[in-house]
Amino acid sequence: MRGLFVGLCTKDVIFYTDDLPAQNHKAKTESFSTYIGGPAANAAITYAALGGDATLATCLGDSAESRAMLEELEGYGVRVLNYSMSERVPNTACITVSSDGSRTILSGQKLFEVNKTYELADFDFALFDCNQQEISLDILRNLKGTPVVLDAGNWKPNMEEFLDRADIVIASEDFRDSLGNDIFSMQGKATERAMTCGEKPIRYGDREIPVADVKAVDTLGAGDIFHGAFCYAHFAEGLKMDQALYFAALVAGESVKYPGPRAWMKQMVTKSE
Repeated sequence: MRGLFVGLCTKDVIFYTDDLPAQNHKAKTESFSTYIGGPAANAAITYAALGGDATLATCLGDSAESRAMLEELEGYGVRVLNYSMSERVPNTACITVSSDGSRTILSGQKLFEVNKTYELADFDFALFDCNQQEISLDILRNLKGTPVVLDAGNWKPNMEEFLDRADIVIASEDFRDSLGNDIFSMQGKATERAMTCGEKPIRYGDREIPVADVKAVDTLGAGDIFHGAFCYAHFAEGLKMDQALYFAALVAGESVKYPGPRAWMKQMVTKSE
């Protein structure tokens, strides 16, 4: 099943420390790393890691850093539609992760000049993270008959249009419109709606889907991994909505056991061998 993942791809610079600096002071740590991040990118990598055919539509630009990220994404098995050949650096996030796995994120995002176009056809579904709207709205409007999944983390401009087009919405408990309505109270096309609540059970209609009780080492990217795993279970494996949500929760739960958003993939290969 061919999946199109539309939205943000960032360079994540991650520092593991409990000691955040005071104003005009410096904190040092020997534990730091860089990863490809962004909701759509992480979901696409997850879908590909599980065995799906993943294409990422994003704006990477054409800097040296962007080209390195493109090569890394292709190494994960993700096909990339790069809509911008701008020479400026890619969007970048600075992230601190504490010893209990919680994180603080400063996400640097700017609009890219869109100067490439692609023919989009034959995708079995499309997931939107509702970022990078310089391309995502146009793609949303031109996908005819393709099931649309929304990763609704928080309210963004033009959300009404995304909701009017979405078939499946998986929202966080923080996702609220201007009136304070949650995803179950909002207008929109979606017949399937679910709400993730961190370490608490997932709400699906009048049901609750259990989430594994694990010791979190690093929660970075767990929600994105959840969405990629859901798409694999629901579309590639044909599982029903509740079963796919449960599977996604298992994969996301596995991901938080290790530092960084990729170690779970290596563990998965090791266990399969």
